[in-house]
Amino acid sequence: MSYIKKNILVSGVTSGMGLVFCELLDKNKYNIYPLLRKKSNKNLDFYYQNIIEVDFSKPQNIEEIFSKINIKFDAFINFAGILPGKSIFEQDYNGLKELFDINVLSPMLIIKSIQLKLNKNAVIVLLGSISAQKGSYDDPYSASKGAIHSLVKSVSLKFAPNVRVVGIAPGITDNTGMTNNLVDGLYEQNIQKVPLNCAAQPEDIAELILFIIEKHAKFMTGCVIDINGGQYLR
Repeated sequence: MSYIKKNILVSGVTSGMGLVFCELLDKNKYNIYPLLRKKSNKNLDFYYQNIIEVDFSKPQNIEEIFSKINIKFDAFINFAGILPGKSIFEQDYNGLKELFDINVLSPMLIIKSIQLKLNKNAVIVLLGSISAQKGSYDDPYSASKGAIHSLVKSVSLKFAPNVRVVGIAPGITDNTGMTNNLVDGLYEQNIQKVPLNCAAQPEDIAELILFIIEKHAKFMTGCVIDINGGQYLR
């Protein structure tokens, strides 16, 4: 009996959780279709095949790009996003527009564009954030992730029963934009607020998403899963 490799569309693959997840996919013999701003990314050419060139800061181009792609996908995982670390009082219009173009409009338009390019029992996984649940200093970012949480619930009803849609709400996670740019002392302050007294590792998020896209989670849809070490309980 031959084994058909599944096609996984992934954004935000150049570092952090997205990179670790793609390494896990490769280890488990999935076909990876990474979304990159430039196909000529020399750091990734040796590893990735099937690169699709998409600039999340220009969501107006997304539907045209996917109209030319004749591939059936088994999952779309959206890691792409920016975290400016600014409050609403520190952001201008252009900054807010870029934030929502990348964090909300682009994944939304990708979902729209691939609706007829998904195999039966496909899975969409969108990265939200603990910030959308408990609020944070950078309210525009929190609002963008709140939009993702709402999108998961609404879109899951439209795609059922053939496609599942699941959200992930990570707390503080090492080797990501959430932690790499913290000023001295702030990382330790954040860890003190986590009952498990540590940050998540990108591998923790990657393993959870792999579980979600495989058959073990076949009754899971429309939910946002917390993975925050107990920092936010509901």
